[in-house]
Amino acid sequence: MKFLDQDNPDKEKSEILFHHLQKGEELITDGSNCKIILITEGRLHISSSAHKKETVSAGKLVLVSSEYECFMKAIEQSTLISFALNEENHLFSDIQIEKTNETEKRSSLHLSFNEAITAYVKSLRIYKENNIDNHYLTGIKVKELVCILKASYTQHELSSFLSTYITADLLFSEQVKQQSRSIKNVRELAERMNYSYSGFNKKFRKVFGVSAYLWLRQQRANMVYYEIYHTNKSLKQISTDNKFCTLSHFNEFCNKILGNSPRKIRNGRQKTQTI
Repeated sequence: MKFLDQDNPDKEKSEILFHHLQKGEELITDGSNCKIILITEGRLHISSSAHKKETVSAGKLVLVSSEYECFMKAIEQSTLISFALNEENHLFSDIQIEKTNETEKRSSLHLSFNEAITAYVKSLRIYKENNIDNHYLTGIKVKELVCILKASYTQHELSSFLSTYITADLLFSEQVKQQSRSIKNVRELAERMNYSYSGFNKKFRKVFGVSAYLWLRQQRANMVYYEIYHTNKSLKQISTDNKFCTLSHFNEFCNKILGNSPRKIRNGRQKTQTI
């Protein structure tokens, strides 16, 4: 089983990774696929373009959708175990997502360990300490985690925890999330996914419950706000990376959708940090 530490150059080959962070050290997920992260020691600040920063302590599971990058900073020495979900996606398909209000959505970023998860973490540590390294066992352990979640948490708990990940059609939604990062509009996304424009919109609304246009606009708004407020990228670079034709279009978008100019949003962050 490949339990590789954060600084190991072969870590991309593993589905289960141990990460050891010193106080102040940062970790950013690459957004390549959905991940479940188990925080086994310490405390971290965690934020993404979908969630405002919050403090999460040891004994929590965190879900990171492939739709977003996730930024983590250790408040104290911390240990995490991350799982990339690939072919395990279908194991979640029978979970029905309940409608939740905005407060419930904000609180669904993490899930507390129970006895089964605690025992599971112990088994991973034993394998790692004994250098048990087997690709097939790794795959089994990832599936085991999914099965434990489904068997030992209530439908309501799982619905809240997985609400940012599961939709009515996992394959379609995952393709949308992957492709949406590099397109400018709905028509281009439909073409990338080999749909007619009208067929894509009909499918999208059925799966996501909103129009493709509004969803894409919100994803863009989330990412723009996150990069302005939480990163040190120049405003010009953020505008370019998010495919705005000109800086004036970028400024207009921020004022209209985010309620303020990019400069004022960033200045607001700076004021907050000096308090």
